[in-house]
Amino acid sequence: MTKIIHKINFISGSCKVILYSYYPENISKFKDDLIDLFEKKKGSLIKSSSFTTVIKFENKETGRSYYYKEFLDRGLKDILKSLFGFYRAKKAFKAGQLLLRENFRTPEPVLYGIKKKNFFVLKNFLITESVDAERTYEYIKKHYIMPISSMLIKEKRSMICAAGKEIGRLHKSGFFHGDLRVGNILISGTGENAKFYFIDNERTLKRKKLPEKFRLKNLVQLNMLGLPQITRTDRLRFINSYIKVIPELAKTKKILIRKIILSTNIRKKI
Repeated sequence: MTKIIHKINFISGSCKVILYSYYPENISKFKDDLIDLFEKKKGSLIKSSSFTTVIKFENKETGRSYYYKEFLDRGLKDILKSLFGFYRAKKAFKAGQLLLRENFRTPEPVLYGIKKKNFFVLKNFLITESVDAERTYEYIKKHYIMPISSMLIKEKRSMICAAGKEIGRLHKSGFFHGDLRVGNILISGTGENAKFYFIDNERTLKRKKLPEKFRLKNLVQLNMLGLPQITRTDRLRFINSYIKVIPELAKTKKILIRKIILSTNIRKKI
Protein backbone atom coordinates (compact mmCIF):
# COMPACT_ATOMS: atom_id res chain seq x y z
CA MET A 1 0.00 0.00 0.00
CA THR A 2 1.40 3.40 -1.05
CA LYS A 3 1.79 5.88 1.79
CA ILE A 4 0.41 9.38 1.39
CA ILE A 5 2.72 12.35 1.86
CA HIS A 6 1.01 15.03 3.95
CA LYS A 7 1.87 18.69 3.43
CA ILE A 8 1.49 21.66 5.78
CA ASN A 9 2.43 25.31 5.13
CA PHE A 10 3.18 28.07 7.60
CA ILE A 11 4.65 31.56 7.44
CA SER A 12 8.02 32.40 9.03
CA GLY A 13 8.75 36.12 8.76
CA SER A 14 8.51 37.03 5.09
CA CYS A 15 9.05 33.41 4.01
CA LYS A 16 6.84 30.40 3.43
CA VAL A 17 7.75 27.06 5.00
CA ILE A 18 6.38 23.84 3.49
CA LEU A 19 6.71 20.60 5.45
CA TYR A 20 6.17 17.04 4.18
CA SER A 21 5.73 13.83 6.17
CA TYR A 22 3.88 10.52 6.04
CA TYR A 23 2.47 11.37 9.46
CA PRO A 24 0.73 14.77 9.86
CA GLU A 25 1.16 14.67 13.64
CA ASN A 26 4.94 14.82 13.12
CA ILE A 27 4.64 18.12 11.27
CA SER A 28 2.83 19.99 14.05
CA LYS A 29 5.31 18.76 16.67
CA PHE A 30 8.30 20.43 15.05
CA LYS A 31 6.93 23.77 13.85
CA ASP A 32 8.25 25.76 16.82
CA ASP A 33 11.58 23.92 16.74
CA LEU A 34 12.11 24.81 13.09
CA ILE A 35 11.74 28.53 13.65
CA ASP A 36 14.65 28.38 16.13
CA LEU A 37 16.64 25.88 14.06
CA PHE A 38 16.53 28.17 11.01
CA GLU A 39 18.33 30.82 13.10
CA LYS A 40 20.60 28.27 14.85
CA LYS A 41 19.12 29.30 18.20
CA LYS A 42 18.42 25.73 19.29
CA GLY A 43 20.43 22.54 19.78
CA SER A 44 24.12 21.91 19.20
CA LEU A 45 26.00 21.97 15.93
CA ILE A 46 27.43 18.64 14.76
CA LYS A 47 30.52 18.39 12.56
CA SER A 48 29.46 17.72 8.98
CA SER A 49 30.47 18.35 5.37
CA SER A 50 30.91 21.87 4.00
CA PHE A 51 27.62 21.51 2.10
CA THR A 52 25.40 20.64 5.06
CA THR A 53 24.54 22.04 8.47
CA VAL A 54 23.61 19.46 11.12
CA ILE A 55 22.10 20.29 14.51
CA LYS A 56 21.17 17.85 17.26
CA PHE A 57 18.19 19.06 19.28
CA GLU A 58 15.53 17.88 21.69
CA ASN A 59 11.82 18.19 21.05
CA LYS A 60 9.92 19.20 24.19
CA GLU A 61 6.70 17.45 23.17
CA THR A 62 8.28 14.03 22.70
CA GLY A 63 11.26 14.46 25.04
CA ARG A 64 13.44 12.78 22.41
CA SER A 65 16.52 13.84 20.45
CA TYR A 66 16.51 14.48 16.71
CA TYR A 67 18.82 15.70 13.98
CA TYR A 68 18.07 18.67 11.76
CA LYS A 69 20.07 18.53 8.53
CA GLU A 70 20.09 21.49 6.17
CA PHE A 71 21.38 20.90 2.66
CA LEU A 72 23.40 23.83 1.32
CA ASP A 73 23.56 24.60 -2.38
CA ARG A 74 26.73 23.23 -3.98
CA GLY A 75 26.41 25.42 -7.02
CA LEU A 76 24.12 26.66 -9.77
CA LYS A 77 22.94 23.12 -10.55
CA ASP A 78 21.42 22.70 -7.08
CA ILE A 79 19.75 26.11 -7.30
CA LEU A 80 18.18 25.27 -10.65
CA LYS A 81 17.04 21.83 -9.47
CA SER A 82 15.33 23.36 -6.44
CA LEU A 83 13.26 25.60 -8.72
CA PHE A 84 11.73 22.44 -10.21
CA GLY A 85 11.14 20.64 -6.92
CA PHE A 86 14.25 18.44 -6.83
CA TYR A 87 15.49 18.79 -3.25
CA ARG A 88 18.32 16.83 -1.66
CA ALA A 89 16.25 16.62 1.54
CA LYS A 90 13.40 14.97 -0.36
CA LYS A 91 15.75 12.37 -1.86
CA ALA A 92 17.25 11.61 1.57
CA PHE A 93 13.78 11.30 3.14
CA LYS A 94 12.51 8.87 0.49
CA ALA A 95 15.71 6.80 0.47
CA GLY A 96 15.61 6.49 4.26
CA GLN A 97 11.99 5.35 4.19
CA LEU A 98 12.81 2.82 1.46
CA LEU A 99 15.68 1.36 3.50
CA LEU A 100 13.38 0.96 6.50
CA ARG A 101 10.72 -0.77 4.40
CA GLU A 102 13.37 -3.23 3.18
CA ASN A 103 14.39 -3.98 6.80
CA PHE A 104 17.64 -2.03 6.86
CA ARG A 105 18.53 0.32 9.69
CA THR A 106 18.72 4.07 9.33
CA PRO A 107 17.67 6.90 11.63
CA GLU A 108 13.99 7.24 10.79
CA PRO A 109 13.22 10.29 8.64
CA VAL A 110 10.48 12.26 10.39
CA LEU A 111 9.89 15.01 7.84
CA TYR A 112 11.50 17.12 5.15
CA GLY A 113 10.75 20.63 4.04
CA ILE A 114 11.70 23.84 2.32
CA LYS A 115 11.78 27.49 3.26
CA LYS A 116 11.17 29.76 0.30
CA LYS A 117 10.65 33.38 -0.59
CA ASN A 118 8.64 33.93 -3.75
CA PHE A 119 10.02 31.33 -6.20
CA PHE A 120 13.43 30.93 -4.55
CA VAL A 121 14.19 28.08 -2.15
CA LEU A 122 16.30 29.44 0.71
CA LYS A 123 16.56 26.21 2.71
CA ASN A 124 15.81 22.53 2.19
CA PHE A 125 16.08 20.36 5.25
CA LEU A 126 15.44 16.97 6.83
CA ILE A 127 14.63 15.91 10.39
CA THR A 128 15.50 12.38 11.50
CA GLU A 129 15.27 10.55 14.78
CA SER A 130 18.45 10.13 16.80
CA VAL A 131 19.79 6.61 17.35
CA ASP A 132 22.03 5.34 20.13
CA ALA A 133 24.99 4.46 17.92
CA GLU A 134 28.46 5.72 17.04
CA ARG A 135 30.21 6.53 13.78
CA THR A 136 32.49 3.70 12.71
CA TYR A 137 35.77 5.52 13.35
CA GLU A 138 34.78 6.52 16.88
CA TYR A 139 33.32 3.08 17.57
CA ILE A 140 36.50 1.23 16.56
CA LYS A 141 38.86 3.60 18.38
CA LYS A 142 36.72 3.46 21.53
CA HIS A 143 36.03 -0.29 21.65
CA TYR A 144 39.36 -1.64 20.37
CA ILE A 145 42.06 0.38 22.09
CA MET A 146 45.54 -0.72 21.04
CA PRO A 147 47.01 -3.12 21.97
CA ILE A 148 43.84 -5.18 21.60
CA SER A 149 43.30 -8.03 24.03
CA SER A 150 42.67 -11.54 22.70
CA MET A 151 39.05 -11.37 23.90
CA LEU A 152 38.45 -8.09 22.05
CA ILE A 153 40.16 -9.43 18.92
CA LYS A 154 37.53 -12.18 18.78
CA GLU A 155 34.80 -9.61 19.31
CA LYS A 156 36.24 -7.36 16.59
CA ARG A 157 36.38 -10.26 14.13
CA SER A 158 32.74 -11.11 14.82
CA MET A 159 31.76 -7.47 14.32
CA ILE A 160 33.61 -7.32 10.98
CA CYS A 161 31.91 -10.53 9.82
CA ALA A 162 28.54 -9.04 10.78
CA ALA A 163 29.41 -5.90 8.81
CA GLY A 164 30.34 -7.94 5.75
CA LYS A 165 27.04 -9.80 5.89
CA GLU A 166 25.05 -6.58 6.27
CA ILE A 167 26.74 -4.88 3.31
CA GLY A 168 26.27 -8.09 1.34
CA ARG A 169 22.58 -8.07 2.20
CA LEU A 170 22.35 -4.41 1.16
CA HIS A 171 23.89 -5.12 -2.24
CA LYS A 172 21.96 -8.35 -2.75
CA SER A 173 18.77 -6.34 -2.27
CA GLY A 174 19.89 -4.01 -5.07
CA PHE A 175 20.81 -1.01 -2.91
CA PHE A 176 23.69 1.30 -3.72
CA HIS A 177 24.80 3.91 -1.20
CA GLY A 178 26.23 6.93 -2.99
CA ASP A 179 28.77 7.64 -0.25
CA LEU A 180 29.43 4.47 1.73
CA ARG A 181 32.42 5.77 3.64
CA VAL A 182 32.60 4.28 7.10
CA GLY A 183 31.73 7.74 8.47
CA ASN A 184 28.27 7.17 7.04
CA ILE A 185 27.72 3.97 8.98
CA LEU A 186 26.73 4.06 12.66
CA ILE A 187 27.32 1.03 14.88
CA SER A 188 25.70 -0.09 18.11
CA GLY A 189 26.14 -3.33 20.00
CA THR A 190 29.16 -5.63 19.87
CA GLY A 191 30.48 -8.67 18.06
CA GLU A 192 28.04 -10.67 15.97
CA ASN A 193 25.17 -8.71 17.56
CA ALA A 194 26.40 -5.38 16.20
CA LYS A 195 23.78 -3.29 14.41
CA PHE A 196 24.58 -1.02 11.47
CA TYR A 197 22.74 2.17 10.53
CA PHE A 198 23.17 3.83 7.15
CA ILE A 199 23.14 7.63 7.12
CA ASP A 200 23.53 10.39 4.50
CA ASN A 201 21.20 8.57 2.13
CA GLU A 202 20.45 11.33 -0.37
CA ARG A 203 22.22 9.38 -3.14
CA THR A 204 21.07 5.94 -2.03
CA LEU A 205 19.15 4.14 -4.75
CA LYS A 206 17.71 0.70 -5.45
CA ARG A 207 18.07 -1.27 -8.67
CA LYS A 208 16.61 -4.62 -9.64
CA LYS A 209 20.18 -5.85 -9.98
CA LEU A 210 23.13 -3.93 -8.62
CA PRO A 211 25.57 -2.87 -11.39
CA GLU A 212 29.09 -4.13 -10.77
CA LYS A 213 30.55 -0.62 -10.93
CA PHE A 214 28.29 0.35 -8.01
CA ARG A 215 29.35 -2.72 -6.04
CA LEU A 216 33.02 -1.92 -6.58
CA LYS A 217 32.58 1.74 -5.69
CA ASN A 218 30.96 0.92 -2.34
CA LEU A 219 33.54 -1.74 -1.47
CA VAL A 220 36.40 0.62 -2.27
CA GLN A 221 34.80 3.36 -0.17
CA LEU A 222 34.71 0.96 2.78
CA ASN A 223 38.24 -0.26 2.15
CA MET A 224 39.53 3.31 2.51
CA LEU A 225 39.21 2.91 6.28
CA GLY A 226 42.66 3.54 7.67
CA LEU A 227 42.93 2.52 11.31
CA PRO A 228 45.64 0.30 12.82
CA GLN A 229 42.96 -1.84 14.48
CA ILE A 230 41.83 -3.06 11.04
CA THR A 231 44.33 -5.51 9.57
CA ARG A 232 44.67 -7.01 6.09
CA THR A 233 43.22 -10.24 7.49
CA ASP A 234 40.22 -8.27 8.81
CA ARG A 235 39.61 -6.87 5.32
CA LEU A 236 39.69 -10.38 3.84
CA ARG A 237 37.37 -11.56 6.60
CA PHE A 238 34.93 -8.81 5.63
CA ILE A 239 34.97 -9.83 1.95
CA ASN A 240 34.52 -13.52 2.78
CA SER A 241 31.44 -12.71 4.89
CA TYR A 242 30.14 -10.41 2.16
CA ILE A 243 30.45 -13.19 -0.45
CA LYS A 244 28.67 -15.70 1.78
CA VAL A 245 25.56 -13.58 1.31
CA ILE A 246 26.13 -13.33 -2.47
CA PRO A 247 27.58 -16.79 -3.27
CA GLU A 248 27.54 -16.20 -7.04
CA LEU A 249 30.58 -13.94 -6.50
CA ALA A 250 32.68 -16.81 -5.10
CA LYS A 251 34.05 -17.82 -8.51
CA THR A 252 35.40 -14.32 -9.16
CA LYS A 253 36.43 -13.49 -5.60
CA LYS A 254 40.13 -13.07 -6.43
CA ILE A 255 39.33 -10.75 -9.32
CA LEU A 256 37.04 -8.68 -7.11
CA ILE A 257 39.69 -8.40 -4.40
CA ARG A 258 42.32 -7.29 -6.93
CA LYS A 259 39.95 -4.64 -8.28
CA ILE A 260 39.24 -3.36 -4.76
CA ILE A 261 42.95 -3.14 -3.91
CA LEU A 262 43.84 -1.45 -7.21
CA SER A 263 41.04 1.10 -6.97
CA THR A 264 41.82 1.78 -3.31
CA ASN A 265 45.49 2.40 -4.10
CA ILE A 266 44.53 4.76 -6.93
CA ARG A 267 42.29 6.74 -4.59
CA LYS A 268 45.03 6.83 -1.98
CA LYS A 269 47.53 7.67 -4.76
CA ILE A 270 49.87 4.88 -3.68
